[in-house]
Amino acid sequence: MMKGGLAQVARSLKVTEISSKIFGNSFNPTGARTGNYILRQNFRGEHMVRYYPSQLERDLIKVPRLSRLVGEKMYDPEEIDRLNVNDKRKARGKGAPKKGEGKRATLAKKKKK
Repeated sequence: MMKGGLAQVARSLKVTEISSKIFGNSFNPTGARTGNYILRQNFRGEHMVRYYPSQLERDLIKVPRLSRLVGEKMYDPEEIDRLNVNDKRKARGKGAPKKGEGKRATLAKKKKK
């Protein structure tokens, strides 16, 4: 009776081994620890590379600053829009206060009186 049981276990292991080869799974009959769970995870490097801008993108960000240093005019539509919005806000009295006329400065002047 024991012989039939061992033969059945051996046959089951053989079937498991063949199916793991067919389906690309790992065959580990002893249950030893492997790093296979790490290999099954998605790669992180690609996501990290996309998170940080490339050297070209970083250079393009610096173009308006560089153009001011060189003296050439390079037009950035986003920068022009931003400046137009700031001008409109200042015309309505909503712009940033001049240096020394902010909230803190007015509080300090009130305390001195």
